[in-house]
Amino acid sequence: MGNAYQRITVETKGDVTIVRFKDSDILDQINIQEIGEELYAVVESTPNLKLIVDFHGVEYLSSTALGKLITLKKKVEAVKGKLRLAAIKPEIMEVFRITRLDTIFDIDADVTEALDRF
Repeated sequence: MGNAYQRITVETKGDVTIVRFKDSDILDQINIQEIGEELYAVVESTPNLKLIVDFHGVEYLSSTALGKLITLKKKVEAVKGKLRLAAIKPEIMEVFRITRLDTIFDIDADVTEALDRF
């Protein structure tokens, strides 16, 4: 997989795909739309995908971005894949707890831990 994406970088380690965000603030509606489309393209191109979304460096996340993550989870499950989130800052993690999204996503402290859990 190349990095022909505007908003994300994609790296492969063995049979696991790691996606990182280029932006530290995922707030702008247009950026979120582009991020969603790029994430979905990664999923749709890889059946049985093992995907880690690395939040290292992400400082802010809007509620719209959370909606994209829920859709991403559904798309990953539709291709019989697995999704893990990693390196979510405590402030953003609090939002996951409040919205109970921490109960539907597998969340790890960092990418290394996420890789170990696949």
